[in-house]
Amino acid sequence: MAGGEKKQSLSPKEIIHHKFGVKASYRIEKVHVSSRSNCLYRCHLQLPDFSVVSNVFKRKKDAELSAAELALEKLGIHPQDDDITVEQAWDDIVERIKYIFSDEFLSSDHHPLGSHLRATLLRDGERHGSVPLSIIAAFDAKINSRCKVINPSVDQNPILAMSYVMKAAAKLSDYIVVSPHLAALRRKNPYPPAIVEALAKRGESIKVEAVYIQCATNGKEVVDPVTLDISSGRYYLDIIAEKLGLKDGSQLIISRTFDKTAAGYECRVYSAIPKLNPSDKSSKAYGKRPVDEEEQSSHFKNPWNAKASSACGQDIHGDAIVAALGYSWRSHHLVEHDDVTLKSFYRICCGMSPNGIYKFSRQALIAATLPFSFTTKSNWRGPLPREMLSIFCRQQQLAEPVFTISTSPVKPLSETLRSFKKLKDSESNDGNNQCVNECEVKVLTKSQDLVLECSPRKFYEKENDAVQNASLKALLWFSKFFDDMDVVGSDSDDEEDIKSPSTTHAFTIPPNLGNGDSSRTKNVPSVEEKRVPSITNGSVVSICYSLSLEVDPEFSTDGEVSEGNEEDMESEEDAEYYEPSIDLIESHEEIEFEIGTKAMNPLIETAVTQMTVGEFASFNATLFAAAEALILAASSDTARTRYLLSSNVSNAIITAFANELSIILLGVKGPSEERMEAAFFKPPLSKQRVEYAVKHIKNSSASTLADFGCGSGSLLDSLLDYPTTLQTIIGVDISPKGLARAAKMLHVKLNKEACNVNTATLYDGSILEFDSRLYDIDIGTCLEVIEHMEEDQACEFGEKVLSLFLPKLLIVSTPNFEYNTILQRSTTPENQEENKSESQLPKFRNHDHKFEWTREQFNHWATKLAERHNYSLEFSGVGGSGEVEPGFASQIAVFKREASAVESVAEGQPYKVIWEWKKGSGEKKE
Repeated sequence: MAGGEKKQSLSPKEIIHHKFGVKASYRIEKVHVSSRSNCLYRCHLQLPDFSVVSNVFKRKKDAELSAAELALEKLGIHPQDDDITVEQAWDDIVERIKYIFSDEFLSSDHHPLGSHLRATLLRDGERHGSVPLSIIAAFDAKINSRCKVINPSVDQNPILAMSYVMKAAAKLSDYIVVSPHLAALRRKNPYPPAIVEALAKRGESIKVEAVYIQCATNGKEVVDPVTLDISSGRYYLDIIAEKLGLKDGSQLIISRTFDKTAAGYECRVYSAIPKLNPSDKSSKAYGKRPVDEEEQSSHFKNPWNAKASSACGQDIHGDAIVAALGYSWRSHHLVEHDDVTLKSFYRICCGMSPNGIYKFSRQALIAATLPFSFTTKSNWRGPLPREMLSIFCRQQQLAEPVFTISTSPVKPLSETLRSFKKLKDSESNDGNNQCVNECEVKVLTKSQDLVLECSPRKFYEKENDAVQNASLKALLWFSKFFDDMDVVGSDSDDEEDIKSPSTTHAFTIPPNLGNGDSSRTKNVPSVEEKRVPSITNGSVVSICYSLSLEVDPEFSTDGEVSEGNEEDMESEEDAEYYEPSIDLIESHEEIEFEIGTKAMNPLIETAVTQMTVGEFASFNATLFAAAEALILAASSDTARTRYLLSSNVSNAIITAFANELSIILLGVKGPSEERMEAAFFKPPLSKQRVEYAVKHIKNSSASTLADFGCGSGSLLDSLLDYPTTLQTIIGVDISPKGLARAAKMLHVKLNKEACNVNTATLYDGSILEFDSRLYDIDIGTCLEVIEHMEEDQACEFGEKVLSLFLPKLLIVSTPNFEYNTILQRSTTPENQEENKSESQLPKFRNHDHKFEWTREQFNHWATKLAERHNYSLEFSGVGGSGEVEPGFASQIAVFKREASAVESVAEGQPYKVIWEWKKGSGEKKE
């Protein structure tokens, strides 16, 4: 067998295939992430007894492999490629090196390493046929995997892998020449002339844009564009080496791949093999990340390159070049390439942190910040926290995060209410049958060393919420540890939830973007000093914004720039190009976020909370000086923006710049009613209202039901979960989008589940208009609808429905205004509650509510209607108790018709059928 390759154990996918055959079904799902040019992939693996879903990956095959591994883990099957001993690993490396330098390997056209070998044979002199050690270690998967068996840390330390290759090659002294001073290997005996002669100089000269990162003496790297002129017939690694001041490619160390360009080519960092200081010849120094500048200079002659190291996730010392070029499996002898521009480099750097991943997903690099809690999906576009944590772990070459879910019985509702001194011990339904979930997440290295253990010690009704919040807590910790961007982070006491062997104290958040720098607060947009914010925590707002870099018109390059800085403007052309202007850095036509979760820059949030819908605000925001890398990554003209931000420009010019921020508040949704109710009631009020309606449906043996103001059909959809006598269900609403969602939900459930319902119809129409098709129905429902109308319209609806529609039974529910204080305070964080006066709390439960009635107002409205239209009336409610102040959270009136309906009825059918379903014939759309 070529290269002495031994029979390998089955891969996870092969094991799944042998065990299940065609019964195993893989389905790939695309996951679009705006921070990347191409999408990511998630795999769903369906087996006969269960299914698994992988995390997201750049390649489909990686997603499929992950799904197969998860399935095997669930089955208790553990394929072991680890049963290879260290001795066997060494033997495999020796045999593989011998095969790489064989005639057979050189003649084959199927491996990128073969293209490198052929390129070295076109060199002259002692470099003829010498393959750099870094190439063998980086591009041969088998050698790389066997090096990991010997020492798992080679993933972080490519020099270690190179040393293993050299040590293994030394055992082939009759076949391989080891050149320590060249850090390269070559074959001892020449290749047959026929093979070498076939290696014609093919290919054209190309120019590739790359980025040069120079280590400065002051410890700050300088990033500049560089052009690599790859001449025909020359080895591209030699050209990169020359740009770095090295003799040839054998003196290079090559990082792992870490990102892709717009064309899909993978980037790598190329740098000189670092030289140890004479005082430290220990191999342990290699791959050790310096803690500070003093340690940084103690091991290596070359200073640590922070920017390059951050980009690739490996330690880089000295100057470096970031480029996207090389041979691939399909390119054979041609160098595939794409440009790495300054903008793309800064975007790569920003996308390596949790905060950056989130910013890219929102397409708001400067304005958005990683939220401190996972509440609504308004703050999230693209990957959710769990997927983001997996992406980050893969970027940092860590193992996939491990989640542990534990459940606990929920505290009885009576105990919660007693804390507000509203109920006695015996006056509430306990939630003893309810359970809540807690999640712990561990992040480990690939060698299973603990990096982070996060136990938020918070309980959630839904398992997914627990997982997402635990993931987010871990992401925030990593952001504060790794990131120098604008991380707002969570409260300091949350550090107690984090355990990490790499830290013994809480980390300090960098003082930027208004966090921790009180001297800058004067730049917060000024409004009336006594104006109380009208938009409170939990509100979901939608804004349009733009951020520009404004140059003071007084600054002109026509005259003197600044004393001692004339050299900054090298020519008249430069002066003309950098004329005073306003440069748009970032803008968004519409972005939605939740107030109070720190998902947006604090300056924007502060301004928005003091605005009204439709209001425009514009101001200079020197405080908005985000990290330079973010501005350069967001800017459309990176070169110009970098010049304006450059420290080489005089201080006089710099102070003439300001970030101009413009905001339009497009819309506001109040704190989620559902969230407030769900946080306080088990089961939530929405479910309790449905159960209340079901009880009356069963008692009345009703066969027809119309839901006035059905919205997205949540009530109709929920009713299908209960066995009832209903045969016809009808929904009426004026929202086409809501009706479309309702049709989609009902279609799925009606075609999937067995129930008594024979027909279902959705109408587009106003409940203030009469339609004869809804006359004399058995039950009408109008749950939490009338408060979305004006009060006079609510009164008009009451008159119309009882005088024209004449339902046998009408159930109307609406919020009890008196209960709002309890609900709102239950969702206000403790540290904010003591500083929040009653006047600062939202007036209503939802910003869309036009009014909310007290019990007295609701009773008066319902009683007068019942008296006028000959209906009996019963008052009730859900949430809380009617016997104890302040009554039910949701108050309900049940109207029951006393007389029979008249036979003659007014004509008129103004409602438009949007969707109709009949048993046996499916759905019909208008």
